[in-house]
Amino acid sequence: MTSIIRPRLFITFQMSSQFIRSLKRVFDLDYQDIPACLSHEQILSRIRANPPNAILFPATAKIDKEVISAGGDKLKMLAAFSVGYNHIDIKECKKRSISIGYTPGVLTDTTADSAITLLLATSRRIAEAMRTVRNGEWGTSSDMMWMCGKPLINSTIGIVGLGRIGLAIARRLQPFSIQRILYSGTCEKYFDSDNDKKLFKFVQFEELLHESDFVIIACALNEKTTNMFNKKAFEQMKNDAILINIARGGIVDQDALYDALKNGQIRAAGLDVTVPEPLPTDHPLLTLENCTIFPHIGSADEYARHQMAQICVDNLLNFFSGKPMVHQLQIDKL
Repeated sequence: MTSIIRPRLFITFQMSSQFIRSLKRVFDLDYQDIPACLSHEQILSRIRANPPNAILFPATAKIDKEVISAGGDKLKMLAAFSVGYNHIDIKECKKRSISIGYTPGVLTDTTADSAITLLLATSRRIAEAMRTVRNGEWGTSSDMMWMCGKPLINSTIGIVGLGRIGLAIARRLQPFSIQRILYSGTCEKYFDSDNDKKLFKFVQFEELLHESDFVIIACALNEKTTNMFNKKAFEQMKNDAILINIARGGIVDQDALYDALKNGQIRAAGLDVTVPEPLPTDHPLLTLENCTIFPHIGSADEYARHQMAQICVDNLLNFFSGKPMVHQLQIDKL
């Protein structure tokens, strides 16, 4: 009797047991149910010891040429537990005809919610205010402007990248009585309603920087956007502008951002993404009161994470049963 050869799946992070059970029915799993993140070296070591047919991994795992090469001819598919794919060597995947599944769409609402949370936390100096409570400084100042933040009302919001997430952020901002929304990107969007046509304005990046009170980064990281927010960009922003980044850390030159915040070139910044991740505890940005940093929690709600996991499972099951993936990255178009 001939035994059926089951595909081997390497999972690099901890998942809920319900998803592991679904995968066990089809795959031989290389999986350890521990919360600790695997280092790049540990991932390489496990792949070299027993090359998998597929790898399931989060945005924090760097799937570079070395990792892909370690999989050899056996590696056929990558299942990314993420919307972004800048942590994957796309060129190497093209070269080896490796398919990539990912999880777009399901993160739109939760990431937009996180963007608004970060924007309000930064503009209203929430982290700084909470520290004053813990440090016993509450009530020690007679300054009527103590702990005052920058209001959203009548402000101009600049959104760099008005895709699904950027538009969802814009919709959430409208009840705050903002004045207008400027946006930049690859093309101008079409709006049906007259209100939207008055509210949204497509501008060049430089005009957005000049005119915006709040600048929100919601674009993809690529060759054109890497370090887009550099010394020159910060010099073009208003001195009381606030920068919010919920996209990818590599879009911002963090050295230039530190200087801009330290020297008062801009008022404040709120980051949910950094380079590297996690940010070292001795990083200069963490010494600044006017820099609020979240630990990349843009998609951190239970529903969204479960949806992401289910899409990954479905992508894997479909691929190895000869069916189309739920969401496959079209790498030939990148």
